[in-house]
Amino acid sequence: MPTTAAVLDTPQDAAESLLDAAEAQFSENGFHGTTTRGIAAAAGVNAALLHYYFGSKEQLFATVVERRAAEINGRRRALLAALLAETPTPSLAALLAAFLRPTIEFGHDTTRDGQRYARLLVHVAAGTDERSRRLTAQNYNGIAQEFITLFCAAVPGLARKDAVRGYLFAVSIALSLMGRTGRAGDLSEGACHDEDVDAAIEEATVFAAAGIRALAAHRKDN
Repeated sequence: MPTTAAVLDTPQDAAESLLDAAEAQFSENGFHGTTTRGIAAAAGVNAALLHYYFGSKEQLFATVVERRAAEINGRRRALLAALLAETPTPSLAALLAAFLRPTIEFGHDTTRDGQRYARLLVHVAAGTDERSRRLTAQNYNGIAQEFITLFCAAVPGLARKDAVRGYLFAVSIALSLMGRTGRAGDLSEGACHDEDVDAAIEEATVFAAAGIRALAAHRKDN
């Protein structure tokens, strides 16, 4: 439902409304199928305000991605800090849980309509165009390097290139579990439920940890 101009009492209200509307429009229509005029109309503001706050559709798209990435990565770093406060070498399972939980939980957050960003993130993370590659690198490469380094410390014999592969496999798992698609329930005849986020995170952690350890063992055996 569009936000009316009457309730946008402050510049921050207008900017946030534009970001929310842009996230919804970009997730549904993609970058090229979305117009600044349509975003402004959905936000209930004058189109001139969009250009005032964000300059261009390109910059608005980048800000939409950055806003949610900052939330997810902030939670990841908080979880990492808690782990590192307990031990300088957290277990692989604990590290993976700290990586996976913020992403998956955000996708299931109905208070912020996390499914919108989940759809958008899948397109950006899997995109091969220059924009997608740049935004992924700017928003996620830093935290990725932190986790990759910690993976290597947690698993004896794990080569960094295998840790990179393991991290990317974990990303794929996180992206697939962000969406409430209902497919797990369909395939399991109701035994699995999208709503059971904790179970999904626990099982994804076990699966990813076993795979990363197997990469280290495979390298050792060959």
